[in-house]
Amino acid sequence: MTISDSTLEEIRRKGIRTPSYDRKNLRTVVAHIGLGHFHRSHFLTYMDELLEKGLSDGGVFELDVIPVSEKFIYDFREQDYLYSVLSLSPDGTEDLRINGPVTGYANQAWDPDKVAGVLSDESVRLITLTITEKGYTYRDDEKSLNWSDDGIQHDLTTDEPARTAVGCLSYALSLRAEKNLPVTVMSCDNVPENGKMLRTCIFEFCGKKYPDIIPWLERNVSFPCTMVDRITPGTGEDDREKLRHDYDIDDKCPVHAESFMQLVIEDDFITVVPDFRASGALVVDDVMPYELMKIRLLNGSHSALSYPAYMMGYTMVDKAVSDPLIRKFIREYYMEEITETLSPVPGIDLDDYKDQLVERFSNPYIADKVLRLASDGSKKISNAIFRPLEEAFAKGIPMDSVILALAMWEYYYQAVDSEGHHMPVDDPKGEELAAVSEDPQGFFRIAGLSESVLTSSLFTGKVREYLSSLRNDGVRETLENYMS
Repeated sequence: MTISDSTLEEIRRKGIRTPSYDRKNLRTVVAHIGLGHFHRSHFLTYMDELLEKGLSDGGVFELDVIPVSEKFIYDFREQDYLYSVLSLSPDGTEDLRINGPVTGYANQAWDPDKVAGVLSDESVRLITLTITEKGYTYRDDEKSLNWSDDGIQHDLTTDEPARTAVGCLSYALSLRAEKNLPVTVMSCDNVPENGKMLRTCIFEFCGKKYPDIIPWLERNVSFPCTMVDRITPGTGEDDREKLRHDYDIDDKCPVHAESFMQLVIEDDFITVVPDFRASGALVVDDVMPYELMKIRLLNGSHSALSYPAYMMGYTMVDKAVSDPLIRKFIREYYMEEITETLSPVPGIDLDDYKDQLVERFSNPYIADKVLRLASDGSKKISNAIFRPLEEAFAKGIPMDSVILALAMWEYYYQAVDSEGHHMPVDDPKGEELAAVSEDPQGFFRIAGLSESVLTSSLFTGKVREYLSSLRNDGVRETLENYMS
């Protein structure tokens, strides 16, 4: 059975949760940039919950700045912007729901006028984004917009339709300024301090292209930070087949995700926005403690386990974490050291949180790939591992297991499989790192580690010691010796 407005009642009779709210009269109150798997499993589920409870008066218009699959968008429209979310618990419990908050779609590459119109519409009180770190065109080393980016230069120097999220959003804000339409702009991605980063990029860009609106932006636009969390692997044909076989649902745009879901939002709204508390989100004065907890314990552990796991022959995350050696290293050593760099997190028991992370990583029903965790290592590790390591060094806190994790990342660039092939690398700095993979200082300098740690004989000595063991004894024996 295909998904559409006309089949919702029949799907509901199968015992599947479907929208009970009036979708035909659903107006747009949120505009979102970045229609991806995670956004559909996460933010749109929170919105769907609010609509089900009658606590929101509108839905979400979806936008993309970059070109996307035309077939996917065609299929999505054919399904009346309905899609399924299959939640999978570690114990095998499944929960299928049909989400329906989406009111429409437009792409900047196909219809820039429509995109600008939606973003500047007076009914839109909240603009959200899920665009990944690359999408911000931000230089973390300079804490500034990346002015050398080709897209930013295009958007800055021409009146042609914008090619970047920053250029697109800045133009829309200039239109809102003309009409005096305040708005809250909320990033919903894994980028650290995402609201602050976005605000910096927007203010810097507008300062050069739309300088007259800066005072208006100061008074009428807010950029709350968020922390988001839900493991959501990419969708494959086997996932679509499972829906057909197990649920008699033909969905061309499904997502599947773990049952765990978390959203923490900074209480900094300049406009009236949906009451996300009512759908299970936390609205707090300071997101940073939650963000550091998640980035350092979840994302950092993902990176720390991915490289040894792949070199030990594992391709799936749950299988890797089920190995007692990897599980013990991550939970009893790596996570415990990282915890020393965290402040108390209001309402969170960190020991319970770490145990829950291991359970989530071990979920065999998610089918998360080790190589997904290993991709973009230089970007992920910079925030999730380098920063806590630098803080710990400044305070004299031992970080031996963290250094071992980094040594295994460097060794990943040297290691070969049984057929003599190097490990697969998907990283923007991959070629640079591979070229210096036998030089710890050169490797970690390119990766972005601070000079204060790089020049420490303790750090370089430990890395060289671990690299020697990895080369001579292999990954498994090195881990065994470390924890013996």
